[in-house]
Amino acid sequence: MMLMMSTRRICSLVCAVAVLILIAAQATAQLPDRRTFFAFSAPVEVPGVALPPGRYLFRFADPDSGGKVVQVLSEDGKKVYAMFFSIAAYRPSPPDNPEVRFLETPGNAPPAIKTWWYPGESIGREFIYPKTQALRLAKASSEPVLTTHQASTTADQTNTTNLSRVSANGQETQVSAGSKAVANAPKGAANRGEAAPSSLSISPNAAK
Repeated sequence: MMLMMSTRRICSLVCAVAVLILIAAQATAQLPDRRTFFAFSAPVEVPGVALPPGRYLFRFADPDSGGKVVQVLSEDGKKVYAMFFSIAAYRPSPPDNPEVRFLETPGNAPPAIKTWWYPGESIGREFIYPKTQALRLAKASSEPVLTTHQASTTADQTNTTNLSRVSANGQETQVSAGSKAVANAPKGAANRGEAAPSSLSISPNAAK
């Protein structure tokens, strides 16, 4: 009986060690820019741009300074489709796979990406939309959309200061990018992706 219990304990210990090794290996394999492939079978919106169906590379353009700037590139990493700012978003538990979550928009409108999550991390990124685009999306989805006080129409003019959430009726609620938000389960439809390899070469022009 004691031998059986010892065997069970050893098996449990071995399994626990294996899980820890796996977690450590995944953490080590994570690239600083969190490069991830996402494929879309229909048009989708990101700040400043409507992407046609296809496979895209998402990454941090500034991994050394906090990952506030998100780039969307062609699958081969050579062409930049969008570059925009984001703020940290929090969830109670990390996803098992890379994923983006969409705003709830009508079926006749391209869905807009709200958040991007990396596997094993409970801190993701929420995208900051230009004012005009944010107001349009808020009206279509009936949920507040993160934007800036600037009345810009291009994504590269957005930043992480003077933020607000604009509602369908145009009312804005101030957002402090420096304060940690409450962790909430992410809403909206999910689109899963896959981590891009470190061997993928990013064009020097794209990395700027």
